[in-house]
Amino acid sequence: MENPEVDFKIHRSVPVQITVLRGSNFKGSKVDNPMTYVRAEYNTFQLGDSGKMQVTDGEIEYNFTISFDCTFDGIQELDNLVHKPVILTVFEVLPKEKKKKEEKTLVLGQATVDLLPLVQGECKFTKTITIHPVGGAPLEQTISEETKKELRVVFPNGILKAAGEKESSIRPKRWPISNVTAPGAQNIADSFIEICRYEDEDGELNRKEDWAFRTETENEKKRVTWNIERRCFMEPEALLRLQKHIAESMYFAVEIKRVPFAPAVKAGGKSSKIDKTEEEGPTSFHGVAYVNMAPLLYPGVKRIRGAYPIFPFNEAEIFEKTKRRKSLHRDAPGLTGGSKGLSPHSKFSIIKIKDDKAMKDAYKKNSVIMKTLVTEHETEMSAAVNIDGDQYVEARSYIVLEFSLAKPLVQKRLREELVKRIAEIIPPRPLFPRRTGGADKAVSDYHNQIISVARVIMDEYQEMFGRKLVEGKLSQEYQDQEERKHKLIFELNTSGKYFAFKEQLKHAVVKIVREKYMQTVAFEDREQLQTFLNELYIYLVDQMHCCLHKLLQVDPPNPIPESFLDSAELKHFAKEAEMIKNFELANKYHLERLTRDKSNAEHWYDYGTFHLLLTDYAKAEECFREAVAVNQEHIYSLILCGILACLNDHCEDADSFFESARSFEPSSVLAWTIQGLFYESRDRTILSEMAFAEAKKLQTSAEALKRSLDEEFADKLKVTEVPAREPENDKKDNQTVLDVSDAVTHEPSIAQSVTTPPSLTTDMVSKSILSVSSKRRKSSIKEATKIIEVLEGSERKIGSTIDVPTVIQQDDAVPTPVHEQPPRETIHRHTRSIFMQAALFLLEVNALQFVSRALAHELIFTEIEPSSEYHVVLARLYIKQEEFGKAEECLAEAGRINHQNPDIWALLGHLSYMNENYTQAKEYYERTMCYVNDTFDMHVICLRLGSIYLQEDQIQSYKSAKSIYYFASQKAPSCLTWLGVGIACYRLNELTDAEDALCEANILCNNNAEVWGYLSLVCLKTGRKLEAEQTYKYAIKLSLENKLLLDEIHQLQKTLGFGNPAL
Repeated sequence: MENPEVDFKIHRSVPVQITVLRGSNFKGSKVDNPMTYVRAEYNTFQLGDSGKMQVTDGEIEYNFTISFDCTFDGIQELDNLVHKPVILTVFEVLPKEKKKKEEKTLVLGQATVDLLPLVQGECKFTKTITIHPVGGAPLEQTISEETKKELRVVFPNGILKAAGEKESSIRPKRWPISNVTAPGAQNIADSFIEICRYEDEDGELNRKEDWAFRTETENEKKRVTWNIERRCFMEPEALLRLQKHIAESMYFAVEIKRVPFAPAVKAGGKSSKIDKTEEEGPTSFHGVAYVNMAPLLYPGVKRIRGAYPIFPFNEAEIFEKTKRRKSLHRDAPGLTGGSKGLSPHSKFSIIKIKDDKAMKDAYKKNSVIMKTLVTEHETEMSAAVNIDGDQYVEARSYIVLEFSLAKPLVQKRLREELVKRIAEIIPPRPLFPRRTGGADKAVSDYHNQIISVARVIMDEYQEMFGRKLVEGKLSQEYQDQEERKHKLIFELNTSGKYFAFKEQLKHAVVKIVREKYMQTVAFEDREQLQTFLNELYIYLVDQMHCCLHKLLQVDPPNPIPESFLDSAELKHFAKEAEMIKNFELANKYHLERLTRDKSNAEHWYDYGTFHLLLTDYAKAEECFREAVAVNQEHIYSLILCGILACLNDHCEDADSFFESARSFEPSSVLAWTIQGLFYESRDRTILSEMAFAEAKKLQTSAEALKRSLDEEFADKLKVTEVPAREPENDKKDNQTVLDVSDAVTHEPSIAQSVTTPPSLTTDMVSKSILSVSSKRRKSSIKEATKIIEVLEGSERKIGSTIDVPTVIQQDDAVPTPVHEQPPRETIHRHTRSIFMQAALFLLEVNALQFVSRALAHELIFTEIEPSSEYHVVLARLYIKQEEFGKAEECLAEAGRINHQNPDIWALLGHLSYMNENYTQAKEYYERTMCYVNDTFDMHVICLRLGSIYLQEDQIQSYKSAKSIYYFASQKAPSCLTWLGVGIACYRLNELTDAEDALCEANILCNNNAEVWGYLSLVCLKTGRKLEAEQTYKYAIKLSLENKLLLDEIHQLQKTLGFGNPAL
């Protein structure tokens, strides 16, 4: 919070002048135009009375001016200005009665003038205020007593609300002063209680299951309301003490008690006499509410509001939570009675509070004591039995409080500042411009030089033979043409023009060698040099012909078609290569995407996640920084930059990355959750709880929005699906048809609801099943640290096992979810917590260091036993870390909880496949394919299951392989899926289908040696000698490593007698 620059050492006095100009709509008690005057009071002192003036037609001109001096000896006067108004009382002068010398007066009404604008910097302001009639309202008592170390604030005289009495939609706030007798004048002008949704509050009764209880309590049950606002001025030292106290204990104790009602004071009495006449009495129903003030230390937070349960007063519990041994009731016995004067204000102050409607139980007079700053621990704890206070727990009583600040204690970094900080760490890079001196420019220059030389040669030819051509004497015989060509070459050589042409083209050819072929060093191998020269000569001649065709207006040859593979397909191929652990091929696809467009942040981001898989963190960080340099608002790259900076102990940079991600996308549940994990790793408990709370709040809002949209969509479907009226004769005939159609339409709807992801679930998953109490949240960070150590170092001992039934092989093919839908769901879809969502994301991007932290929090914040999904995610983590034994134990536990989860059987299949137990892997994979819901890596399951079928070398297995590979090709075609289809068709002697499938595979990737090898086999069997020879050459050129396939090709070549040039 910005500290106000106030010098309290200089004793100065500033006059405050108040002028009452005029009054309107006045009416006396007995006459319409009474004699009136105005009395002004401030801080229990009378400032003066105006002259007595007659009202004329309800209007009166006072022009009454009074003033008082505001001194700045300490901050007492400033505190008075912000919470004490000037009270204007209008008196009516009644006519004198006979035999009485004194005049009688009657109070017509009162008004209050708020002086807060003077503290906020205004020097002059004008305001129209309402005079409120005196209605006999009870005298309010306000105590604000401050010791040397702290300030106590009391809000007495709560107003009892009867059962069924609903609150007004507009509730004004009241002054915390006792000398205002008019009920309307007790209200602060233009200041009202704001309506706040329960889910947006910070208290402990903001969960969905509490909403119905609170709505009923605050509208239908007896309750007590205060609606009092107490403003306080805080100097810099008080702000620092407040922050320190919140950081140390987090909780403030709010004491609630019932006190005897003080006797009424006669009119005209002074407040100073009240203190002397009142006696202290016993208190009862002593309770306490614990307010978590930690949100005020969140960056940018200026206000907290919430409902807090009331517990029986217990000094031991108060000391445990607030580190305070004394009760405010015992420290200040005068609080039980009437009102005491305000003691001189020292440098220690309290924040501004707004007291709202509260408890369910109602009592005639209740008082709330707000304890703020604690510095002494003097008295011993007492454990007295509080029988009356226990009723608060039985009745589930609570109090609604609001604390607000003019400025936040911790300033939130602005988005502009974060952008500047990220730009300092990673300077933004403009879009890559087109290179003016690149390969295209070199070829273009070569074309220009060819055209220039060709024109010179044509001019020379025209000069030598042009006249004969015009006269028609130029012979077109071949011998004559050769003779003219020799003459032209002789002329060019003897005149030196041929040498000039060579020098003219030399520079362009050198540029092509450097830019096109990227050759800048001399060749050491003579053979390599000769090969390069041959290739260069062919290219230069081809380019010369293209250029001359353009020059002579000859139709150019057809251009080489560009690759039809887009960025998404290349990404799919790269991910597929990663799944089968062909990292060299995956790297090639990633580099091809970058070569096509280096200005796309997604390409750099995917390349960075690939290097995380390879545990090359330096290269991964470089890629993510490139993505941020290209796009400073790429959320996922910012998050991963923060994670890598955290791993490298660059905490300041990591914080900047996480905050930037949140700033660019404030509704990102993922960004808030991962930043909370970062704060937790650095023992910043308050900030981590803030981040987790905000993530849960955003998740709840997203769920509510999705639920409303689903309901709206369902209502529309009901309207559109109203059946038309049918004739009676048709109903009987169509009964069977209707039954079948209903079944058909009902089952796909179930499948769709399971397999189709919701439209709003990107970064917004469902809320966790149960939230925890404040006491558990406080210790959650320590428990999470212990569980992380267990996950990273200890072995989980789970003794349960899974018995897998044998899957019966069908006659045709493996059942797939494409052709028919099962009649019901086979897996229960539960909502995911924010930590499970974060764990899944971190697994996908291979950031394994933070996955264990997210899973530890998932385990803590789930009060019931961990879900099946939790054990599945933990097993995936162990598989990535190559701890297969732990992974099997986790999958066994997951199967015990929910054996219908297809992810369990998929992972068991992967474990068996990696252990080369192909029979067991096939059973697991086949069971996975039988479920309605697709597992997270269905593509790799299809590839591995298909390869197992092909290894069995049976007709039925080839049919199953063909079916499973074709299913994969329909969902996500790739070279490997079509290759599998081609191999299966070839083994089934379906050569036409095999060739078509292999051609599809070759189109998607023409560098796969096995594709060329099987194409060679197909050509051999179909008797195409030339094509068999060409495909065999390509297979050998691409280094076919499959020895069994190579031997099969050689054997068939020997049998048929063709296909191999070496034979």
